[in-house]
Amino acid sequence: MRLRPLLLLTICLLVGTTLWVWGKRSALQPNGKSDSDQSDQKSEAPVDTRSLLASKIESLSQEDRQKFLQVQASLDSLGNRSLQAAGVWKSLSSFWLTKEDMLGAALCLDFASELQPVSEDFRDAGLYYGSAVHSLQEGDSSTSAFCRNKSTAMLAKALESKPNDSDLKADWANALVQSSPAPMQGVQVLLEIIRTEPKHLKAHSHLAKLAIESGQFPKAIARFKNILDWYPGLGSAYLGLGEAYFRNGNKDSAVIYLQQYRGLVQDPEIQQQIDNYLHQINP
Repeated sequence: MRLRPLLLLTICLLVGTTLWVWGKRSALQPNGKSDSDQSDQKSEAPVDTRSLLASKIESLSQEDRQKFLQVQASLDSLGNRSLQAAGVWKSLSSFWLTKEDMLGAALCLDFASELQPVSEDFRDAGLYYGSAVHSLQEGDSSTSAFCRNKSTAMLAKALESKPNDSDLKADWANALVQSSPAPMQGVQVLLEIIRTEPKHLKAHSHLAKLAIESGQFPKAIARFKNILDWYPGLGSAYLGLGEAYFRNGNKDSAVIYLQQYRGLVQDPEIQQQIDNYLHQINP
């Protein structure tokens, strides 16, 4: 019985509405595979921003494709007016956000950042690239690696102008864990943040999710419980506890926390998905 894809979808929908607060989704893949496991990557054609955007545009409906290309065509008339051109790319990024397509949003914001470097745009592009990994088809290792590396690079650029922003540093460290063959560097950065700010929300959240990813479920449970002690009523912590308890083999506790999470959710679609998942746990 495949339970994890449904839970992943729930996590993704949650973070889709709280992206600017959390900046990432659960780092889990269906079938028990971790996103950070790149050992089985196949040789694939190289990807870049332009080829990926062209592919995204091609996947649109005819009506949406025409709308997108009409706006994109306006770039030709702007010449060297980089500020205005960056604004067009930001508008196109917003277009993809209405489609809940993080990769399309990241690519367009990436182009905007080339024309007008802004720390917030680097940050958002980095977060979008990181989130985009979880919507890719399983086995698309080239695009997945591209997104991870881009996420790390864009967040690093954002951090250059805001080196003391601990939230931004935590997001960069988490991206570094996902993209690097030596993930402990990013983990050490997260631990250093916590040594300086013992109740730092993002650092603890990233470490809790990384604990799930690496199969250290008791550690994940402990971190999520601490988060709830410090930040009562935080929905993503209930969701994380549900995931950690389920994967640790404790279905009863998983159900309790998922039900508590459901009580905090207002979206009927997400509520239905949680109900379906709970029914799969306890038919």
